[in-house]
Amino acid sequence: MKKVLLLINPSGGVFDDFAAMFARIVEASGQFQLEVSADRGRLENLSAFDAVALYIGGGEMSPAQEKGITGFVRQGGGLLGVHGANAGLVQYKEYTEMIGSEFIGHDPLALFEVETVADIDDALPRLSKSFRIADECYNLKIHTEAPLRYFQYGQWRLDRKPLGYLRDYGKGLVCYTALGHDKRAFANPDFQDQLIKGLRYVCRMKDKGTVRIGLVGYGPLFNMGKHHSEQIAKTHGFTLAAVCDKDPRRLEAAKQEQGEHIATFTDSGELIRSGLIDLAIVIVPHVYHAPVAKPFLEAGMHVITEKPFTVQVSDADELIALAKQKGVMISVYHNRHWDPDIVSLRQIIETGVIGELYSIECNMTGYGYPGQAWRSQKEISGGMLYDMGAHQFEKILQLVPQQDGQGKRINKKATLYGNFLKRVWHSVSNEDFCRAYVRFDSGLEAQLLQSNMHASPRPLWTVQGTKGSVVMDGWDGSATVSVPGEDGRVTTSQVPSQQVPSVQAKDRWGGYYKNVADHLLAGLPLIITGEWAKGPIQCIEGCETAARENRLVEIELGY
Repeated sequence: MKKVLLLINPSGGVFDDFAAMFARIVEASGQFQLEVSADRGRLENLSAFDAVALYIGGGEMSPAQEKGITGFVRQGGGLLGVHGANAGLVQYKEYTEMIGSEFIGHDPLALFEVETVADIDDALPRLSKSFRIADECYNLKIHTEAPLRYFQYGQWRLDRKPLGYLRDYGKGLVCYTALGHDKRAFANPDFQDQLIKGLRYVCRMKDKGTVRIGLVGYGPLFNMGKHHSEQIAKTHGFTLAAVCDKDPRRLEAAKQEQGEHIATFTDSGELIRSGLIDLAIVIVPHVYHAPVAKPFLEAGMHVITEKPFTVQVSDADELIALAKQKGVMISVYHNRHWDPDIVSLRQIIETGVIGELYSIECNMTGYGYPGQAWRSQKEISGGMLYDMGAHQFEKILQLVPQQDGQGKRINKKATLYGNFLKRVWHSVSNEDFCRAYVRFDSGLEAQLLQSNMHASPRPLWTVQGTKGSVVMDGWDGSATVSVPGEDGRVTTSQVPSQQVPSVQAKDRWGGYYKNVADHLLAGLPLIITGEWAKGPIQCIEGCETAARENRLVEIELGY
């Protein structure tokens, strides 16, 4: 584990805020041991550390401190400079030459676009190609003749401003990012990502080798095989090696779309024995997820299933246990974890503006014939809630707090009830109406309602807190926030989707593949674990059992 010193200014405020965020993401990475200090005297002897991160600005630096930090990097140490690490320190010539630039001003703090250069994956793999951030767009003056490798630019009006670069300094490495003014930037996942990737870079921590991937299923319905192949092609460190489908016509389609070089199989056992893949992506109808995935896990291969994970909790438990036994990854393609609706909801709720949550409602309603081929047939799909319902239950679970104010685990247990009805669309076997109700152990309730016989409209989300509420009509992330004052009058504000920076990622579903690659190649935490993906299945299966047997069902979540 690499040892890192974070040096901040002693003035508190934004410096303490940065330190808290940085400590949290560094701990979550599991790759660094962090020490935080506001004492610049620590720079005089850095022999105990592999890297130093600087979130400072201005102030004084003694000759011994300047010599300590520059000598540390020159002799092979790593330096991550953030935001004001180049501000108000130009009088220290050797330090300034090492950091490479000087802050000379910024435009008004505002939302702007950040672009990542295309050829940086070898050093900072899988940074988002573009994102929006509420921050200061720095103006920099370069103070070195050494080559700087720029990795990001800010788009401000007609200017393209350099905001991040890498450089060699003696035997050491330097990574500088101009982003990071305050909590708004600190909360941005793309900013956090580049901090961790920057630390890995200056500590000379590189990706493992390429992951070879096989698609198990390449059916024409919904074009999911092609969709996954496109995501693989965009993900540094991943390569599509093989396609398996029982239908020779689909294999011919795969060759036409992926190239004649792609290996094809009609039998998954032959694909397993071929030795061509490290990771199998299971893209078959829902009820077949478990039996198709199991042999790949038994062979010691990583597995991703399409959502839902399985249609029975017992199958999910078996796959999770098998993956642990074999020391491989099991994950589920919950790409909608990054949808605008849930990203916006999370960011609104995390501000604390509506207080402590006590009620979450998600509604997907309309009146019309459910014509989605096998997805409308319960024998194959598992039922109405196993399609978009699985995605929306996963989003509900994102909103459910896992700790109380004292850090104690809450909401691990829940009581379920439901109402599942078949009344109108008899040529298909899925339910026409499902109401799934979950009451968590803290008293927080959540309800998912899906209906194909609902003639009146309902908002997609209604979330109630002790200080206000959020209503979201559609999927784009825009919301209405209502907060009552002490006199009882309610103040209503609109949150348009463009005010939610991470919603604006041009390829938001790439977040899933990016995280899986970061996990397999860089050892970073996996977001959609098997235990997490089992949660929606526990809720759906439990609510259906409760409805069928007219009783309450108790569950305990596995994450």
